Amino acid sequence: MRIWLIGADQLGTEVLRQLKKSRVLEVVVSDESERPRAVIERVISKVDLVERVTAVNINQLAVKIRPDIILIDGGAAKRAMSSLSGGQVFAEALAAEISAASDLPCILL
Repeated sequence: MRIWLIGADQLGTEVLRQLKKSRVLEVVVSDESERPRAVIERVISKVDLVERVTAVNINQLAVKIRPDIILIDGGAAKRAMSSLSGGQVFAEALAAEISAASDLPCILL
């Protein structure tokens, strides 16, 4: 099974630790940053794709990545917008829009 993890912040890093226990799962990691938490904590050596994933481009990227399922960690976006009034709710809504726009099954972490 091929899994696409969008975002490797706190929850994404914990998920990666668990997924690495299986030899049959292939995980492709994308993040807006070259050094998300999973890289800093050395759970992975690097992200596979440095890209901002949006509701507009998720299906185009999915064609290239060919995942069976998509996991979305919106932790970094929530943290980045936490200083704004309603920022965390806005970040959650953006993640939900990405999930809704996807042609593939998505799980929000």
